[in-house]
Amino acid sequence: MVVQMKISDSVQIFTRSTNRRLPTSLTDPEDELIETPDELELPIDVARRGQNLIIMAPIVGADASDISVTVNQDILFIHKGATPPPSRMDTYYTKECHWGPIAREVHLPLSVDADNIQAALKDGILTITLPIIKSTSRTKVIKIR
Repeated sequence: MVVQMKISDSVQIFTRSTNRRLPTSLTDPEDELIETPDELELPIDVARRGQNLIIMAPIVGADASDISVTVNQDILFIHKGATPPPSRMDTYYTKECHWGPIAREVHLPLSVDADNIQAALKDGILTITLPIIKSTSRTKVIKIR
């Protein structure tokens, strides 16, 4: 079965699914793909090693000064601001890299010692080490009368 679709329909589908606009002519250097200003959600791994919670995130091409990590009770925030592309090109044939801000809010599965959290950026991987502590709050079941 062959499905026929108008070019304008396929452009609309592309635009809706990728949040990008196709150039009217791929040979026109003045007409580039437009990135959306929205923040992308940073992919992460959350694991436990001994008495530490470890969070790892790929943040390629950033310096430690570009990244902020904050913790508020059981929520960790990671944010990297927008960075300009390495250089201006005459024409893009494919443009998939996101140069805008990226962020992530992580609900921590265990209680951690906020005063002793460490973060390191090496080879484009952000590694955050959070020492696990015994929770000071206990769950209490309340009887309903």
